[in-house]
Amino acid sequence: MKKFFAILLSAAMVLGLVACSQPATQTPATEAPKATEAATQAAATTAAATEAAPADEHTPVTLQVSIVESDFLEMWTDTIKPKFEAEYPWITLEDVGTGESKTEFHSTRAAANDLPPVMQTDNGDTYYALVDAGKIIDLSGTEAAKNIPQSYKDAYTYNGVLFGLTQGAAYDAMFFNMSILNAAGVEAAPTNWDEFIAACEKVKAAGYEVLCYAGAKTTTAWMTFESIIVNIVGPQLGEGQYEELMRSGKINLNDYPEIAERMAALVPFIATGSSTMTEDDVTAFMNDGNCAMAIAGNWTSSNIVKAIGEATGDESNCVMTPPPFNNAGQPCWLAATPESSFGMSEVDDPAIKEARDIFFEWIFKAENFRYIQNARGTCPVLTTITEDQIVLPDATKAFVVMTGSCTPFSMSFNNVKSDVNKNVTAIINEIYTSNKDAKTGLDEISALIAADPKNG
Repeated sequence: MKKFFAILLSAAMVLGLVACSQPATQTPATEAPKATEAATQAAATTAAATEAAPADEHTPVTLQVSIVESDFLEMWTDTIKPKFEAEYPWITLEDVGTGESKTEFHSTRAAANDLPPVMQTDNGDTYYALVDAGKIIDLSGTEAAKNIPQSYKDAYTYNGVLFGLTQGAAYDAMFFNMSILNAAGVEAAPTNWDEFIAACEKVKAAGYEVLCYAGAKTTTAWMTFESIIVNIVGPQLGEGQYEELMRSGKINLNDYPEIAERMAALVPFIATGSSTMTEDDVTAFMNDGNCAMAIAGNWTSSNIVKAIGEATGDESNCVMTPPPFNNAGQPCWLAATPESSFGMSEVDDPAIKEARDIFFEWIFKAENFRYIQNARGTCPVLTTITEDQIVLPDATKAFVVMTGSCTPFSMSFNNVKSDVNKNVTAIINEIYTSNKDAKTGLDEISALIAADPKNG
C-alpha cells in the first residue's frame, strides 16, 4: 500500500485523501469535472425537491450549533449566520461552546441531556459513548453524506453509525518565517532533520525564538513528538505497523533510542510558553515577528500564513512544508487524518429537528461550506466544491503538492484512548519545558499506552 491516501489536485483543488489507515481509490484527474458536475446537479435537484415552506408557515425557533471555531468566528458572524438567517428567517442561529474544549463542553451538555442539535464530533470515547446511547444520529441517509468520499465516512463510522462528516483533510505542517531564517543565514527551508537542527541553531544564535507549538491542544502537542517517532520507527517497521503497535499497546518507545535523542535535541529550541499555547496563541506569536517556525495543523494555514505576512510585510515570506524530521535521503512520514467532523444530536421537538436538518444540509452545500474553507485554508474533501470556490494561500498550495511525495500515517488521537491522549500530552509538554528528561518521559508514555490499549 504505497499510497494510503490519494490526492487529486487541480490547481488549488483537493478532492480525495485518506486517513485512519483506510485506503482510498484514486480518481484520474480527467474524471473530476464529470463527477463534480453530477454531484452538483444531484444536490440542486434534491434542494429543489425539499424547498422549505415560507417563513410565515413556521413558528420562529432558535437553533443552537456547536461547530464554530475561533479561526472562522468572524466569517460566521459576518457572513454565514446572516446568510442562513436571510434564507430561513424563522430560524435564529446561536453558536455555543465557541472557544471551549468541545469534548468537555459536549460531555457537560450530554450529562444534562441537552446536546446542541448540530455539533462537532470526533473519534474518541466521548463520542462513541454518545453514539451507543443513541444521542448522536446516523448521517448515512443525509444528502450531505453523498458528497463526502467513502474513506472519510469510514473514518467516522462507529458500530455501523456514520456519526460525523469531516470538514477536510488534516495534516501536520511546519511554517517558516523565511525573513528570520534568511537573516540568520539560512537560505532555504530545511528538508530533513539534520538541516532542521542546523537551521534551529543559527536562528537561536541570531537571537530569535525558534519553534512554537500549541501545547494546550492534544493534536498539536503530539506533532512535535509523533513526527519524530514515525520518521524513525516508520522506515524500520513499514506502513501501518506503527499505528497497530499504538492501538495494541505494544510499542516501547525507548526501544528506539534515537527518539529520546531527538526530543532532547529539540528542547533548547522550543519557544517559551509553547506548552500552554492555544492555536490562536501560536498565530499571534507568529504575527509578533520574533519566532522563526511553528508546527501546526494545515487547518490553521490561512491564519498563520497571514500572520507571517503581517510580521514581514509579505505573505511570500511564509514557506509551509511537511515537518522535516526525516533522515536525509528518506521520504518524510507525514501525519494525515480527517479533520473534526460535524454531526447531529437526537432531538424531540419537531420544529428544532426540522431546523437542525435544514441547517446541516445547508452548511454542506459547496456554496456555503466554502466560507469555512476560505477562512481556514483547509484542504476540502467535499466532492461538490469547485476550484473557483476554494481559497488556499500560495504556501498551502505548495504544501499540498509536497504531501504527494510523503509516506502518510494516522495521527495517534485515532489510535489511543482519550485519557491516554491527554496524559501523553502532559508528558510531552513536561519534556519540552525541561521538567522531565526525554527517556523518562518516553518510558512513562509507553507504560500509559500499554496499560490502556485502544484495541486489546
